Amino acid sequence: MKPSTETPSPAVVLVVDTDPRLPELLRGLAPVDRTLEVHHAGTAADAEAMCRALRVDLALIDPALPDGSGLELARRLTSARRPAAAIVVAADNDFATAQRAMRAGAADCLSRASLDLEHLESSVRIALDRQQRDLATRRRIARLKKLCRRLNEARIEVADQVDVLCNDLVTAYQELAVQMQASQREVSFEETTADELDLEALLRQTLEHVVELTGPTNAAVFLPASMDEFSLGGYVNYDCTSDSADMLLRHLADVLAPKVADATEPVHVRDAVTMRSWLGDDAAWLEGAEMLAISAGSGGEALAVLALFRDADQPFDPEAVRKLEALGPVLGERLERIIRVHHRHWGDDDGPPSAFDIGPGSAEPDDLPSFFDDDEPEGY
Repeated sequence: MKPSTETPSPAVVLVVDTDPRLPELLRGLAPVDRTLEVHHAGTAADAEAMCRALRVDLALIDPALPDGSGLELARRLTSARRPAAAIVVAADNDFATAQRAMRAGAADCLSRASLDLEHLESSVRIALDRQQRDLATRRRIARLKKLCRRLNEARIEVADQVDVLCNDLVTAYQELAVQMQASQREVSFEETTADELDLEALLRQTLEHVVELTGPTNAAVFLPASMDEFSLGGYVNYDCTSDSADMLLRHLADVLAPKVADATEPVHVRDAVTMRSWLGDDAAWLEGAEMLAISAGSGGEALAVLALFRDADQPFDPEAVRKLEALGPVLGERLERIIRVHHRHWGDDDGPPSAFDIGPGSAEPDDLPSFFDDDEPEGY
C-alpha cells in the first residue's frame, strides 16, 4: 500500500490571554508535521464561544483571566465531549500553580517569564500528539462499544431461538411420554418379575421400572464377581457419552458397589460433602450429582447393587426414592430364586445359594446365562 500523500489538516490552537504577544509567537512556529491555525480570545467567555464555533485542538490559557479562572476553563475544555488539550501559561510557574494546572487536566505548565521559542514548540507538539492519540482511542472505544451492542443483540436473538427450540423438544418429549404411559398397563414391579427366572430379563425389567419411577436418569446394576469385587450387569445411560459411561460405570463397580454392599441401609447422597465421605478422592467421578444406591441381598449377602445418579439440579422425587428403597428386598428375593433354581438345575445342593455361582467366571462360558455372553455390558 502506498503511503498517503494527503496533507494533515491544520491544528486549531486557541490562545486565551490578554497579552497579544503569545498568539504572534505561536504564528511564528513551524511544526514539521502540522501547521497551526491560531485564534485569540481575551476572556473566558470569548474562549467558550469560540470553542463552540471551532473544533479546538489545543488551548494555551492564562490562569488569571479578567472574567474568571483560567484553570477552571482548562478543566472544562479537557473534560468536554470532544476534549481539547490545554497548556497553562502562568506569570510565575511555581510548584503550587503547576500542581493546580495538572489537576485541571493541563498537558504542561509554562512560565511566561522564562518562555523561549524552542520550549514552546516542544510543549505544543507534545500536547497535540497526545490529544490526537486520545481522540483516536476514544473513536476506537466507540467502535468497539457499537460492535459489542450488535453482538449482544445477536446473542439475545440466538438465545431466544434456542429457548423456543428447547420448549418444542420438551413438549414433544412430554407428549411421547404420555403416549407411552397410556399404552402400558399399570403393573407393579413385584407382579412383573414374580415368575421371572431369566437373569438378563430380570435386570432389564428392573432398570425399566427404575426409569418409570424417576424419569430420565443414569442407573446401573452391579453383580458380585468375587468375594469383594463387582462387575457391571446392566445400565441406563441418560447424559453420558458411550465411552465415558463405560469407564465411569466400571470404575463405580470397583469403588462404589463394594461399599454399598456392606451398608445396612440405602445410601442417598445429595451434596458434595457426603459424596466425599463415601468415595473420598473418587467423588470427583460424580461431582455435582445426586446419588441413590441400594443393596439387594438375602441372608446378609449382597446379590446385587443398584445405583442411580443424575445432576443435582434435577433431584429425585421423594416418593420415587421411597419406592426405590423398598425395591432392594424384592430384587434380592428374585435373585435368590434364580440362584436356587440354577442350583437345582445343575444338581448343586451343597451349601446355600450364592450370587457367585451365576456371576461371570463361575462356570464354563457356554454355561453362563446369555446376559454375560458379550464382553460389553448391556445398555438400555
